[in-house]
Amino acid sequence: MHLAPIRVPIERPIPTPLRPVPPSPLGSTVLHTAPALFVRPFNMPPNSPATVHILRHGQSLHNVDRNHQFPDPPLTDIGRSQAKAVNPVAAPDLIVVSPMTRTLETTLLAFDSFLGDPESQPIIQVWPELRETHDFAVCNRGVSRAELELKFPQFDFSECRQEWDYPQHNPEDAVTRAETVRRRLKNLSGSHKNIFLVTHRGFIAFLVKGQRFDVAECRRYRFATEAESEMERHGQDSDTGMERDFGPTVLVPL
Repeated sequence: MHLAPIRVPIERPIPTPLRPVPPSPLGSTVLHTAPALFVRPFNMPPNSPATVHILRHGQSLHNVDRNHQFPDPPLTDIGRSQAKAVNPVAAPDLIVVSPMTRTLETTLLAFDSFLGDPESQPIIQVWPELRETHDFAVCNRGVSRAELELKFPQFDFSECRQEWDYPQHNPEDAVTRAETVRRRLKNLSGSHKNIFLVTHRGFIAFLVKGQRFDVAECRRYRFATEAESEMERHGQDSDTGMERDFGPTVLVPL
């Protein structure tokens, strides 16, 4: 049975709002950093760290046309519909997103009901570490910070490089990048209750164990306890089937 989220205010100082910016081409409102709401999963104790929700972007052009030869493809019309239908099971108080058009568009559409409302506005951060792997394919390469700022003025791209000149993907670096993301999330989990990641199938395979994510699919995780981590940290990469170490900060499904 689907239950409506229970909204409870977070007890923390109100952050300073971002400066006003024009509305996005998608018609979404400005992303202020006002206090957010959260819902606690029923099987977690009151003082548990955050629930981490991982959302793959909606269908984009390269998912339909395998010969797509342009960087940073946007969502298709179907992908936009998929993103609008995501229906988060909890109100986010922090959303972290990959700096690629398909993930940024998914964020604006999937969380539209929370954006611009002072009572439910989440903090939104853009993390370049969440970018896609397998960037030998041009569709998995992004664009410059200036282009992103022009297309998506609501977002803060200050963590991104001026040009898309990140090191080319290799599995060892992706494992390290995934551990960096999990550590950063774990450090944030004490001050947030529901953290949503909007990222890509290839990178998710390095981030968590389990079956491949479908487009616009969202799953919930928590950090393993210290006692659990040694038992849980090893498993199969869902993209290649290879055995991988998912680190001492391993995320386990809820």
